This record gives sequence, structure tokens and C-alpha cells, in this order.
Amino acid sequence: MDCLEFRRLLGSEPRLTDPAARAHLESCPRCQDAYARAQAFESRLAQAMTIAVPEGFADRLLLAQLTGERQRRGSGFRYGWIALAAAAALVVAIGLGRRETTVGRSLPELVIEHVTGEERDALKLVTPVAAADVDRAFADRGVHLASVPAGISYVHKCPVGSFRTVHMVMPRDGQPVSVVYVPHYQAPGLTNFERGALRGREVRIGDGTLVMLGESSGSFDALEHTWRDALEGPAQTAAGSR
Repeated sequence: MDCLEFRRLLGSEPRLTDPAARAHLESCPRCQDAYARAQAFESRLAQAMTIAVPEGFADRLLLAQLTGERQRRGSGFRYGWIALAAAAALVVAIGLGRRETTVGRSLPELVIEHVTGEERDALKLVTPVAAADVDRAFADRGVHLASVPAGISYVHKCPVGSFRTVHMVMPRDGQPVSVVYVPHYQAPGLTNFERGALRGREVRIGDGTLVMLGESSGSFDALEHTWRDALEGPAQTAAGSR
């Protein structure tokens, strides 16, 4: 098991019962740090979810039940509908709470968090992957490539927020460039953005949106043209440039 596989498993199973993950943890100081941070987060989460029972809570609960019984006798089904409405409101509130990590956040923001967080070790990879692996990742997302761009050192089908993406790394001029394609999602248009030392571009290509992220935007134009050829075909790219 390598660091990337370990981090993905850690995100879904913080207790790490997998023997291979445990073996990797014992030999990798960086993943030991990641594990320690994950356990600290789980501990804080558990503390936040622990609710102390207030003094006299049992007595108040019994009183509320008795009062409710009296109301039911006097108002028929009205109390039941009030309880049902309250329960429905609670379910909606919980659902909104779960979605708040994605709703209201832009695709570039989610990509930055993904690339610089759990996938940051992918930025160090420089050996090209097989073209068949890239083609297969896109095919699994329902996308046919007219060609496979050269120089992809990492490819993986990653969830980014609620988006199902193909995440790649394409080193350029000695610096890693993250390239994330989101099938079946059309961004408003071409947008260049910055976040600290990072430069990015979000652009519609084919039936989806391509997001590029790196320390320099110098290779973005060439990469955009390359991916238009790959996703739309050279004929379409040439026609669009006229």
C-alpha cells in the first residue's frame, strides 16, 4: 500500500482495521502524522456529539408526555400532525447540514481543497502513466477520448464535493499541474482564479468542465488546447479557432 491508498482509506475508515494499512502506517512518518490528525479530528467530533443530559430532564420529559396526552384527547389528530411537521423539519435541517460542505462552494474551491488536501502526494509523481489507464478512467465516467494527452503522471476517478471527476497530474516545466475534468457539468464560462500562491482556470470543454491548478498559469493555454483535442476532437478545435 502506498501513501495515496493509505490516505483514501483513512478518509473512509479512520480506525484502520486493514492489515496493509496498519503495516504502511508503521513504516511511514508522514502517514503517521496524517493518522494522528485524523484521530484528533475524530476525537473532537466525538466530543461535539456528546450531549450532557441537563438536570431534571427526565422529570420534564415525563411532564411533556403527560401534557401531550391531554392535548391529544382534546384536539384529535392535531397533535400528531404538529409532531410530524416538527420531525420533518428536523430531517430537512439535518440534510441541509450534511450538504453545506458542498452547497454554496464553487467548483474551483472544491478542487483546491481536494488537490492540496488528501491528494497532495500525487503532485510529486512524475513518471507517465499508461494511456490505457487514462482512457479507462474517462470511459468509466462515461466520456470517450478522441486521443490521450501525453505527460500524465497520475490519474484517478475522484469525488470532489458532489462532483464525479477524473483527477490528473501533468508536470510542466518542472512544476506539477493538477487537471480535473468534471463530465456533464457546464461551468458559466472561462474563469481564471487565484488562491494564495496557486493559479487556476475553469473552462468548459466538451460536455463538461476542465479545471487546471498550478503555481504558474504559463502552461494553461497549451493544456486547454490539448484537452480540447482530446475531448472534442482536432476537427472541432480547429473549427472553433476560426
